[in-house]
Amino acid sequence: MKKQMEKAFLVFLSLLGVGLIPIWFRKRPRKDWTIVFLLAGFLAGMLDAYVTARKLVEYPTRLFGKKLNISLLFDYVLLPNMGVLYNQFSYKSGFWMSVAKALMFSMPMTVVEYHLEKHTNLIVWRKWNWFYNFTSVTLFLWLERGFIAFIRKFTGSKAIMRKWKRRLRRFL
Repeated sequence: MKKQMEKAFLVFLSLLGVGLIPIWFRKRPRKDWTIVFLLAGFLAGMLDAYVTARKLVEYPTRLFGKKLNISLLFDYVLLPNMGVLYNQFSYKSGFWMSVAKALMFSMPMTVVEYHLEKHTNLIVWRKWNWFYNFTSVTLFLWLERGFIAFIRKFTGSKAIMRKWKRRLRRFL
């Protein structure tokens, strides 16, 4: 019975995660949010593979991929969605405000994961604890925001205009 409830909870989270994609995709600039989503999925998958290979975290109950040790739902749906939402909320924030917003996103996530670890068989922390989880999610969000800020800086409209002006000068 407990395993069925856990699977139902995973299905609910899957539907919630997939349902969030059209919501964040409505907001502009869509290119930035797509980059953040894909980057988050890639990084989360790589980091989770490392953490599970070192046996720090285990996922006994999984919805997809019994042969994979990582949590596909968390790595490729939930965390990328949270990363996009964090970036949207901190889009025009300064450094300290973005730090505060990252903490506001990572605290509830850590509390939820802590309760899931204590009361379900969805996640098992072997050599891991709530502090490592909180720190890793916060750093992950900052890394993501820094990456998209770097991309924005070098792909802004001014940079594109300079590039086209240079090409035009070469042609003429």
